[in-house]
Amino acid sequence: MFTTLFFIKAAIIISALFVIALFVFRKLRSKKKAALQLKHNISLLREEKLLMHTDKKLEKKRQKLLKKSKVLSEADASKIINKSKKLGVQTGEMLLASKIQMSCE
Repeated sequence: MFTTLFFIKAAIIISALFVIALFVFRKLRSKKKAALQLKHNISLLREEKLLMHTDKKLEKKRQKLLKKSKVLSEADASKIINKSKKLGVQTGEMLLASKIQMSCE
């Protein structure tokens, strides 16, 4: 009734579905992990427990870089607003976090 060719095809199809499911699961898991990390960082900002170690020798260089810091464009602001709506975080905090991140880069 069933031939060996049928079993080989079925095994290949099942293994392909398993590999695809594994990649999709990893992708969804990494997005969820990144969202949780972002929420954790924002909660640290709320509590003002910034995890920044400053070096006094580099203070002048940081001040120069701060003067040359990037400006947040409208497109980036709209992306941040959409992301904050998805995560359920206040928009102002997300914008503040992005400005702090841009000044540190």
